[in-house]
Amino acid sequence: MPKLSLSTLLTSLFYLLPLYLFVIAPLLRQLFPVTTNIFDPDADPPDAETDITLDPEILSLPDGIIPTCPEDTYRVHLLSKDPLIIYIEDFLSAEEADHLVKISEPNYTPSIIYNGQTTQIDPTTRLSDRALLPRDNTVRCLEARASSFQGWKPHLYIERMWAQRYNISGHYKHHFDWAGSVARGGDRLSTFMVYLSDDCHGGGTNFPRLKMPRGDQWCRFLDCELAKNENENVTGITFKPVKGNAIFWENLRADGTGYPETWHAAFPVTRGLKVGLNIWSWYQPPRRR
Repeated sequence: MPKLSLSTLLTSLFYLLPLYLFVIAPLLRQLFPVTTNIFDPDADPPDAETDITLDPEILSLPDGIIPTCPEDTYRVHLLSKDPLIIYIEDFLSAEEADHLVKISEPNYTPSIIYNGQTTQIDPTTRLSDRALLPRDNTVRCLEARASSFQGWKPHLYIERMWAQRYNISGHYKHHFDWAGSVARGGDRLSTFMVYLSDDCHGGGTNFPRLKMPRGDQWCRFLDCELAKNENENVTGITFKPVKGNAIFWENLRADGTGYPETWHAAFPVTRGLKVGLNIWSWYQPPRRR
């Protein structure tokens, strides 16, 4: 019997992985529905001993400070139920967006990418600057808004917020926000992509695995001309940067696996400047000792 070479085995795995993700796995979920919901607040007995370590450098943990916040006035539009994707108009007021841009300006450094346990700067993959926002009253109100939007889920923590600045040619190639690490302790359950400044051309947020919704109403938020232009060779949907608006999506299914449909990218800015804001929600349930 001939032996399989390593290169042949790796090539076979390369072709079989998409088959599993997009054909076999969805079929298995239909035949054998998930009965365990990792987000069930009653998953752990209330008297069970638990141990959890949370890093205040990464997460915006409660510290006793109660912000003074305006009433929420945003409007929502459901784009997809599975995965859950919601477009939010006026998630931020113009004044809030301008304030966040202002406080971000002294803190910008080159954006990094994560490669396993290490970080690196790779402008071929991600070309932008990022700034950690101080937790002033406006930022704390936005933390509260993001939490209430999701129904105050247990064991869900809003991460410290980073502004992202994209100059001409600034971009971020297709990637996931989730890591598939719930079983190892935690993962990003959801993402808000918020636009703080839209004085630019290009810079759209592309989801190549999503289908264009019906109705011309969506062209207020989606780049319908880009989708129709066959010369651009762009698949899926592309959200236009609109100041104050946001895209919300859930990264994880109830069984803790990630949605492949959330594969997304920031297209290059061709003129002007785009400033965005990432709001990630980290899910980390307590563990039994």
